[in-house]
Amino acid sequence: MNSEKLILVTGVSGYVGGNLVPRLLERGYRVRMLVRDPGRLAGKFWLSQVEMVHGDILSPDILNQAMQGVFAAYYFVHNMSSGGDYFEKEIDSARRFASAASGSGVEHIIYLGGLADPEKDIGRHLLSRIQTGNVLRQGNVPVTEFRASLIIGSGSISFEMIRYLGEQFPILVGLSWMRNRTQPIAIQNVLDYLVAALENPASRGKIYEIGGEDSLTYAGTISVYAHLRGLKRRIFALPGMPVNLIAKLIGMLTPVPARIAGPLLGGMRTDSVVRDDAAKRDFPHIHPLNFEASVWQALECLSPDRLEFGWENSASSFKIKQEGFFIEAQQIQISIPPESVYRTITGLGGRTGWLYLDALWELRGMIDQLVGGLGRRERRSDADLGEGDTLDFYRVEVLETNRLVRLKSELKAPGVGWMEWQIHPQPDGGTSLMQIAYFAPKGVPGFLYWYVLLPVHRLVFSGLLRAIARRAGQIQ
Repeated sequence: MNSEKLILVTGVSGYVGGNLVPRLLERGYRVRMLVRDPGRLAGKFWLSQVEMVHGDILSPDILNQAMQGVFAAYYFVHNMSSGGDYFEKEIDSARRFASAASGSGVEHIIYLGGLADPEKDIGRHLLSRIQTGNVLRQGNVPVTEFRASLIIGSGSISFEMIRYLGEQFPILVGLSWMRNRTQPIAIQNVLDYLVAALENPASRGKIYEIGGEDSLTYAGTISVYAHLRGLKRRIFALPGMPVNLIAKLIGMLTPVPARIAGPLLGGMRTDSVVRDDAAKRDFPHIHPLNFEASVWQALECLSPDRLEFGWENSASSFKIKQEGFFIEAQQIQISIPPESVYRTITGLGGRTGWLYLDALWELRGMIDQLVGGLGRRERRSDADLGEGDTLDFYRVEVLETNRLVRLKSELKAPGVGWMEWQIHPQPDGGTSLMQIAYFAPKGVPGFLYWYVLLPVHRLVFSGLLRAIARRAGQIQ
């Protein structure tokens, strides 16, 4: 039975590892994680269901501890963010991992690398991925290696680069390498292969190239994304464009840091397509999606319900770009019970108003009507609020008594917005109140809308949070 098998997963703070863990749990496996920074996993719903070993993969003692009793181990370690010597760290990490697995009785290593022809000038990043697989195979444990190109899913580095560049640039000038071809694959299919290898002993010792149904240029991925979003885009590939300049631009305008974008761009210098169909022969039950279907599935995640992000306990606020959203959040600690806070929040709007600068809320509703929107509407009742109710220019999307309130904006705007309050009871009887604003922009107008109104939003929302705390103290 699967429940008897312990699986080690490394790199769980990364995109693939973080998505694989719940899939393994669903299949009935016991899961252990080797984690360098547990704080990066805050908010994961499955965290209480797994074992955790805290430490660095370069430590022999930590590796031996993590390997004890393990049936199979997934290797998703990356060191791109560690600086210019990441190549050497990649090789050293793989060598130590293979050695520890050999000495601990691990039966199988499963590795996800990069899709490229090693006989060509594939760039330092992809070369490190290929070499990592070679080093893992030098140990005594059989290795199944999958090689993939762009992974398409909400939150993956590849897709977020496509998303944010496609949204913000009506005309995009990029590297001549954008004419090279790629064979993107949906994250769902990547997970299908990774789990199937675990359950297929015949895959041990083999290398599989995996990709979706479509092969298209790197520029073509952005064009298709833009088309599906109803955006018109022109993309020009020019020779001589500096990679570092493009990487810095990506670092400024997308959630992908420049130090990671640079090596990824370097990997575009040759085609990244499947040349061997062994994966189709050995895993005939897996049917890879085409690129459009992969993008649609990623876009279906454009909801706060699908987001996971950590929050430092000591932080009073944070702002991030993540998975197609701008997210701004604030947190306060108040010596008021959650019930009073919840009643205050669910009493907002209507004749009560918004407690802070209500005239601006009224003005926003009037502007919405002038541009063809619904404007500010009456709430169903001043006493009760239910899911699906209208609340001025919001609709109530989620209500969890004394825990959560989420409102979805129905303003006419170049994007979709939400306001959310998370109510967390404290041991002293007080409340930790988190207020989160989400905005998913569409195209250039959406990004301009967010940045132009940002100072006003910050003023109003910070004042609203303080006003909620004051009113809750009055009604308790």
